[in-house]
Amino acid sequence: MRAVGIVGTGTMGAGIAISFARSGWDVLLYDLSKEIVAHSLELIVKEFHRESEKGRIKAEDAQAAIARIHPRTELSDFSEAHLVVEAVTEDLAIKKELFAKLDRICSSEVPLTSCTSSLSIGAIANGCAGRDRIAGLHFFNPAHKMKLVEVVKTDFLAGEAMQELSQIVRQIGKTPILTRDTPGFVVNRCARHFYLEPLRFLSERLGSVEEIDFAFESAGFPMGPFRLLDLVGVDVNLLVSKSIYEQFFHEPRFRPVIMQQKMVESGLLGRKTGKGFYSYDGKSPRAALRIERRESVISESLSEMAHKIAAKLETGGQLNVPQQVILARTISMLINEAHLMMEEGIADRDSIDLAMKLGTNFPKGPLEFSDSIGKYMIAEFLQAMRRTYGDAYRPSLLLSQ
Repeated sequence: MRAVGIVGTGTMGAGIAISFARSGWDVLLYDLSKEIVAHSLELIVKEFHRESEKGRIKAEDAQAAIARIHPRTELSDFSEAHLVVEAVTEDLAIKKELFAKLDRICSSEVPLTSCTSSLSIGAIANGCAGRDRIAGLHFFNPAHKMKLVEVVKTDFLAGEAMQELSQIVRQIGKTPILTRDTPGFVVNRCARHFYLEPLRFLSERLGSVEEIDFAFESAGFPMGPFRLLDLVGVDVNLLVSKSIYEQFFHEPRFRPVIMQQKMVESGLLGRKTGKGFYSYDGKSPRAALRIERRESVISESLSEMAHKIAAKLETGGQLNVPQQVILARTISMLINEAHLMMEEGIADRDSIDLAMKLGTNFPKGPLEFSDSIGKYMIAEFLQAMRRTYGDAYRPSLLLSQ
């Protein structure tokens, strides 16, 4: 029987453990103390029972899966693992120290993988002798339900290791997307604009929280950006945005928005604190942020361009010009980032579209949006935005050709 060693027993580590255990793997579940591991295992057992009660897994299969999870508090036990997945806190120094230990403990044939969402896999591997077996396996929360796993390749990773990891991902019922090591990989890099553009729009007082969310939900997105920020955690999202911004050497298009920083400093973190962009008091969520709206200063030509783009995206409801502009801004930046990733050879177009649909539940992938709207129209819109707002909106060469 193959065994996977999982380092970290938080929400992500527990979800990964469930995915492997129900697929027939033995799971070595590690954390710093017996109490921490026991608490995680208790939650895992409850989840298996919940799934069994809903008929998603047979009771006997759930019990067998639970029996395959083995608590561990000694990393040396990972010498018997056939794969290691790290899911600890997003701290590069901690991860580097951990991987250096695992590199000494585990057999040289064993792939060592990180579930980091935004840190460099190459940086994590730096200092390890076996850099050719270190990769990223980025699961998405909740890991036992979400189908997407980004398989992240460094310049050192052996080709056979990449193939082995992709096969393992399929074997546990997930869909692997191959990506090069880039800040945020495919989904978090591209999806930054789904948060940053609405935040900028709100900061510019061109629309309210409810209006902006309504615009996206009317266009077929399952959740508006501010509802999603509250769900993920305003602070968690900001940490990823800061990480990507810094790794891109302060590239303007990834610059975080001061409003989000101020919300984090004030403890307005979303659902987990009861208040973020919305208030959660047991009733229907209502907007917590009230920002006095000002008249749009967007030029007529830019507004007309935004209207043309937004008209292609609407699936229901009548939207006013500011709402159409925020859709145009955000969709255009998603499309632009997808083309930039293709320029850099990060992933191919089908992988980018599939990753965004599986990882974010977007109604279309960014390149599918591009095909339906037209690259020329997107490039023209971005050039107009660039003239108004600066180089953050510089279009990809692939869009401009």
